[in-house]
Amino acid sequence: MHKLILGICFYFICIQDTTAQVLNASANADTKQNNADLTALADPTIDTKQPRIDFFASASVPFGMVALHPDTHQGNGLWNSGYRYEDKRILFFVHSHMVQTPGIACMPVVGKCKGNLGIEANSSAFSHSNEVIRPGYHKVKLEESGITAEMTATTRVGMHRETFPACDEAHILFPLSARLADVSVSEAFAKKISDTRIGGYAVLNPTGRRKQTCVIYFVAEFQKPFDNFAGWQGTQLVEAIDGQIRGKDAGAYVTFRHLKANEQLRYKVAISYVSIEGAIKNLEAELPGWDFDAVAQRAKQQWNDYLGRIKVSGGTKAQQIKHYTDLMHTAIGRRIYSDVDGSYMDRGGATPVVRHIPLNGHGQPKWNAIDMDCLWGTQWNLNILWTLMYPDYGNQVAQTLVEYYKNNGILGRGQWGGQENFTMTGDCSTPLLAALANNGRAQFDLSTAYAGARKNAFPGGVRDHAGYDSIGTGGGCDWYVKLGYVPVEIEKRGDGMHRGGSGMTLEYAYQDWCLAQLGRQLAKNEDAKLFTLRSENWRNVFDSAVGWARPRHENGNWVTPFAPIDLKKKGEPRGFIEASPATFSFYVPQNLPGLINIMGGKEAFVKRLDTCFRETEKYRFICPGDWQFSYVDYSNQPGCHMAHLFNYAGAPWLSQYWVRKVKELTFGGTDYKSGYNGDEDEGQMGALGVLMGIGLFSVQGCVGENPQLELTSPLFDHISLQLPYGEGFKKYKTFNIKVIRQDQEKDIYIQSVKLNGKTLNSFQLPVHQILQGGNMEIQLGPEPNKNWGITKAGS
Repeated sequence: MHKLILGICFYFICIQDTTAQVLNASANADTKQNNADLTALADPTIDTKQPRIDFFASASVPFGMVALHPDTHQGNGLWNSGYRYEDKRILFFVHSHMVQTPGIACMPVVGKCKGNLGIEANSSAFSHSNEVIRPGYHKVKLEESGITAEMTATTRVGMHRETFPACDEAHILFPLSARLADVSVSEAFAKKISDTRIGGYAVLNPTGRRKQTCVIYFVAEFQKPFDNFAGWQGTQLVEAIDGQIRGKDAGAYVTFRHLKANEQLRYKVAISYVSIEGAIKNLEAELPGWDFDAVAQRAKQQWNDYLGRIKVSGGTKAQQIKHYTDLMHTAIGRRIYSDVDGSYMDRGGATPVVRHIPLNGHGQPKWNAIDMDCLWGTQWNLNILWTLMYPDYGNQVAQTLVEYYKNNGILGRGQWGGQENFTMTGDCSTPLLAALANNGRAQFDLSTAYAGARKNAFPGGVRDHAGYDSIGTGGGCDWYVKLGYVPVEIEKRGDGMHRGGSGMTLEYAYQDWCLAQLGRQLAKNEDAKLFTLRSENWRNVFDSAVGWARPRHENGNWVTPFAPIDLKKKGEPRGFIEASPATFSFYVPQNLPGLINIMGGKEAFVKRLDTCFRETEKYRFICPGDWQFSYVDYSNQPGCHMAHLFNYAGAPWLSQYWVRKVKELTFGGTDYKSGYNGDEDEGQMGALGVLMGIGLFSVQGCVGENPQLELTSPLFDHISLQLPYGEGFKKYKTFNIKVIRQDQEKDIYIQSVKLNGKTLNSFQLPVHQILQGGNMEIQLGPEPNKNWGITKAGS
């Protein structure tokens, strides 16, 4: 009876979590997921040889504030940090692995306390043979101490269960001043709250990406009273003064004495970016009990619910593993930033302000604030998935951006720790807002969103800022409005990065088009005309004499010398941003007929694009050394749409061929050395891998008056899409894709398609038809059917 009561209490507490409500709403009876454990097919260790700090995730839930797991390398930057598969020692366990807001490390040890001797002195060897890793759970044995550590999590609380050997004393260390990736700590604080609870914070120093300080707070609760609370400052162990430890290089620890063999310690660590009190609220609301197995099971179920929205069968086991791992990646990069009561810290002004998300009729926050990198390039990956499959989450991202505009006057690219980071370039949030709006998926204030997006299209908005440009002169928006392009002279302005005028111009033109579609949705017809006209500014940086986009001077002259790729140079190509002029030349999704025409017509376009792919196949479609070198580069965002462009030039069979090649060579790996091959920015390449695997894409990012998807050949025999709809997206419709083929490897070309029993001859499928639910049957064969798919939808 006691266990039953605890289970019931735990259930009702869990359903209070806003994220669980948003992401795990029950489907209709006819679309209910079965009990298959999809987490067994998601492998967090894929491509973890030298990952970003946020790349690996185990003990967490989808989008959870807590991402708890071992760190094996501190690193000095974004990359090559966190959990690295080849490392032999665990440094500590960390509760937040967000790129710019990580923190709260802990480490269980036995024997005399050595917290003051540094991280390496308290690290431990480990072996993968004694490790269990899956979404929602992590288990590992610390070989030198003999401690077996298990971890799981709710949205804002990490839970530990550690089994100890017999020992006179054991300690849980909290090295609060530990550097994580490129984030250092200026001050750490911890205090004893009770005999079972401590709390504190770490003040995170500004970085090149996050210009202001940020504070991460925590509270740790232990199942049984600890025997002592103390700490260290620098290299000296110190006693707590008035129950407190404070300092620049400070840490804290609790001690348990006379543990028996196989005795278990359970403890919970909640975090908050608002206050210690906020962390306590998160702890008490989400995880009041001590049933570790129940928490781990709940985390597994949340992952299964998330992964189950795109279920696949058939194909190879490796392809299924990569599919679910890709899908997992889409839910671990951007994470919840607000507390369970809707409080979050806004650092967009001169003084930090605690904001409060409005509550619904049940007294719960209507949405969650999201801590995130920018949305640069998400129109070809995450935006499509958010629009189709995860509009609940896409709306939280959008709402965070719109709310920041309401409070701080700028609709930004993404916020770290409650402050705009000006990562990359352009107003890359506009395509997401337009995609959600154009497909009837928006559940944010469209008028406010449009006002912010429109402001960005003129001087005074986010386009004034280049990458990490705090001055606000490096974006060249004034030149763009005056000249119709951003000249190469932009490289002399501002204090940021990525000041590539032609690349900016191509981005701004597409974003103008997206803004026109958003304006049309709100009957802003004059604006729609203006921004549609401006969307043709791509022509101003396209030199038809050489057939490529090209850097241009303010006086109108083209920059010389010029080559679409340059094997002699390294670094960011002059006039472009993290891609060669060759790759950026195809960045015209808003007017593909115009691009095809300026490149010489369909036949010439297909020949050029096919040559680009054949030239880079030997490099697996990634940069062989630097951004300058590659005609096609699937290690970064600007060219993620290129394989799908053959569809629009009358050769859909070549899209089918090259999409399959890219999927296999670039994104097919399932070991710790491969799988993403580049800039897996918070799940973008994972999302692209999912879309390629299921044969659906949108070159225009699901934006337009009647947004379209493009079809290519799926990897799997059956795909079941659970499509959320309704208020809060709590109901589901099912769209099933059945694939008929004889040979998994050879049958890669579409022979015919039936949609709800009717023949479909177009390579395009309107998004609204997918969202209605239904059935599609795709017949594949070993040779191209050059009569299928050569028309656009409605032609």
